[in-house]
Amino acid sequence: MELRFTGVMTTISLFTVISILFFWKAQSCSRTPLLLNNDCRLSLIESDNFICEPDAVWNERKTVYQTQDKENMKKRNSNIFFLSNWEPNFHCSHARRIGEMGDGGKWVCDLYRLKARPNCLIYSVGSNGEFSFEVHMKKVMPHCEIHTFDQNRYNCPNNICVFHQMTLGNGTDPNNSKSWTTILEELGHTQRKIDVLKIDIEGGEYSFFPFLMQSPTKSLPQQILVEVHPNDPNNIHAFFELLRTYHYVIFNKEPNLLAGDEFFEFSLSKLNSEFFNSLPTNATKK
Repeated sequence: MELRFTGVMTTISLFTVISILFFWKAQSCSRTPLLLNNDCRLSLIESDNFICEPDAVWNERKTVYQTQDKENMKKRNSNIFFLSNWEPNFHCSHARRIGEMGDGGKWVCDLYRLKARPNCLIYSVGSNGEFSFEVHMKKVMPHCEIHTFDQNRYNCPNNICVFHQMTLGNGTDPNNSKSWTTILEELGHTQRKIDVLKIDIEGGEYSFFPFLMQSPTKSLPQQILVEVHPNDPNNIHAFFELLRTYHYVIFNKEPNLLAGDEFFEFSLSKLNSEFFNSLPTNATKK
């Protein structure tokens, strides 16, 4: 009798272990977050389905954002502008630097989340023949489709990206330029989400981004990785205020000391307007 009881208990224990292993494997292989959607409904809505985390954690992000946003809006005078202005006001738990060390690499927010994007789409503008970002991105996210743009002619490494020789603008300024909307139409991407825009256009960001932000909201990239070049302080403030107006938050800031102490790399992510509307004291947003 005792032997029979022991056998039954062994069977039950074995069944329990197998069930746990099966559940763990199903969860680890699934593209659905371990948290139930009800547990992260708020963050999913307010991050445009990019981040899933408990409401309490997400609401703490709002406190961090609001505190730093107030500091960013003070517009301090400084001999080195970015030492006193425009610090990160958002944080990505698993941000990762993609590309070579030094000039050429960029910080990407929670790259692993792109695994759940079967039609992941990445634009890289202003490569100047340097493709370390594209090569590294393709290595870690082989399913992502990468398009590289430059006003000069270069060749993408094999099976890494598709190269396009063109200048971005509004179609007339600069001359022979193409607007963001035109590019999306020509490439058949009007119904697709641009997950990452990596851009370094040697100071052209001040003229291009106003054109970009005039595009339909659904066509704006989820993440923007941009090198910001020296300019009049008022123009730099206007640049970041524009991005702020269109719901971009700064999650990384890195000096490019190879170029000089006034050159900084910024990484930004776009949030839903509901994130800002639900702040304790609503900031002015578009």
